[in-house]
Amino acid sequence: MRLLGSSRGVSPVVSNILLVAIVVVLAATVSVVAFGFAQETTQPGPIVGQSSGELTSDVSGSDDQIVRITHVAGDPIDVSNMEIVVRACGQRARIVNLPAPTTRTTSTPTYLPFDSGNFEGNQNLLSTGQPFGRQSWDAGVLHEDTSNTFTAGSSFEFRIKNDACGLDAGDQVVVQVVHTPTNSVPIKKTLTAT
Repeated sequence: MRLLGSSRGVSPVVSNILLVAIVVVLAATVSVVAFGFAQETTQPGPIVGQSSGELTSDVSGSDDQIVRITHVAGDPIDVSNMEIVVRACGQRARIVNLPAPTTRTTSTPTYLPFDSGNFEGNQNLLSTGQPFGRQSWDAGVLHEDTSNTFTAGSSFEFRIKNDACGLDAGDQVVVQVVHTPTNSVPIKKTLTAT
């Protein structure tokens, strides 16, 4: 006995169902990947609710300028996730590769806290330090000899060379602390020379 129905119409129906299933699976895969990347890139950076900055003359007699940034309140920042951007006298430099390592026996926050590997941009704008104990500033949390966490109550200093950037009264220095994983700027200070 033969069945009266035909099986010719089944093939287009099955192919349409398979095509819809493939589209649904691809759409789900693309959305998971896209939302995964979106969540990674929208992670907020640390928030520093309050900070202070000072610009003072170096008392060691070099006429250089000392910049001091203090974290007053807000989220802690791991120093290895920080870069410092400095703009002064139309020049730009960055303090990178933090915390600065102890590479020499005299390389401590008291003598030579930085080396040339810690500077990018105009490397003559900032000072690595002064040997033989004449230094009147301290790299603070930027050096590996410290806690390496920029938290409330901690600070760091760096020195702008007078021979590269002679600041007159009223000149400004802009300092940004950049959180590198999120490329956010939790601290931005504009300091004015007196």
